[in-house]
Amino acid sequence: MSDTVYPLQTPRLVLRMLRQDDIGILTAYRNDPQVAALQDWDLPYPRERAERLVAAHADRDDIAVGTGTQLAIDLDGQLIGDIFVGVDEHCGLAEIGYTLTRDNQGKGYAVEAVSAVVDDLIDRLGVHRLVAELSPDNDASARLLERLGMSFEYFAAKSFWWRGAWDDNTYYSMTAEQRRAWRVRPRSAPEQVRLVELTHANVWDYRRLRTHRTQERFVATMDQSFTDALFPEPEQGHPVVPALRGIEADGEPAGFLMWADAVNEGTPDPYLWRFLIDRQHQGRGIGGRALELWADDLRAAGHTAIETSWVQGHGGPKPFYLRAGFVLTGEMDDGEAVARLSL
Repeated sequence: MSDTVYPLQTPRLVLRMLRQDDIGILTAYRNDPQVAALQDWDLPYPRERAERLVAAHADRDDIAVGTGTQLAIDLDGQLIGDIFVGVDEHCGLAEIGYTLTRDNQGKGYAVEAVSAVVDDLIDRLGVHRLVAELSPDNDASARLLERLGMSFEYFAAKSFWWRGAWDDNTYYSMTAEQRRAWRVRPRSAPEQVRLVELTHANVWDYRRLRTHRTQERFVATMDQSFTDALFPEPEQGHPVVPALRGIEADGEPAGFLMWADAVNEGTPDPYLWRFLIDRQHQGRGIGGRALELWADDLRAAGHTAIETSWVQGHGGPKPFYLRAGFVLTGEMDDGEAVARLSL
């Protein structure tokens, strides 16, 4: 192990060991029902437990190997949360967890702090694999893990003893190599975006595309889309003809688009059935450019409008489609909000 870097400075925060003047704040936010709702400690959280936790870190100045370490997240000299780091005795495997006070959630502090700790674990301490476990209901925490580059690993039913009952649990993981690759993934807009035909030569490259786990309730997997394309269900008495395209960004498979094409005059307008941007390529503007290319192709073919629908909910695609010019019709189709774009 190399020399300690703690306290560790990030652009807005200081990550340090817990200290005596943290006890009151630590006790208060661990008893906050909103903060504690999906955390693993029992309620109420007594002040004596916070005192023992702080005392256990009195002589530390670094993450301890073979046991757990609770790091304070400090904003302008005040505790706003903490990060748990559990490193095995070989310094090869690390478990992470985190908590943030209610007033400081939603400001990017957690991902800033946890990112810095994860990179320290990998780059300085040589940890080669990181894991995290959480409630299946904790979407906010899962989205944070996904922003770090972690992937959903598995779901374990009734595997976690929590507040007097067995509860479900989910697991995320990431290797050091995956974290390094995530850090250097393309972030800027690609020079070229193309819609390409899917063939036997490229279909497996596109089958590997995937969204984040938390997006799967809004976006079907590639396998599900291929299955639906093979066995399409008739719509309003008309046969559905699926049309599939890969989305290529600077020569690399980055997304997938599938629509239900009109088969003759009088049938419904083309319906955007599936639209997926791979997790590693999100945030680069690829989706908007691909949608424009597709709309241009349909306009040139004589179509005057297209439709789509989406599952509503936090983290869903509604903002993207509204920015693209889709207008909600007020209709619902199988629980999804229907929208229309005039070409």
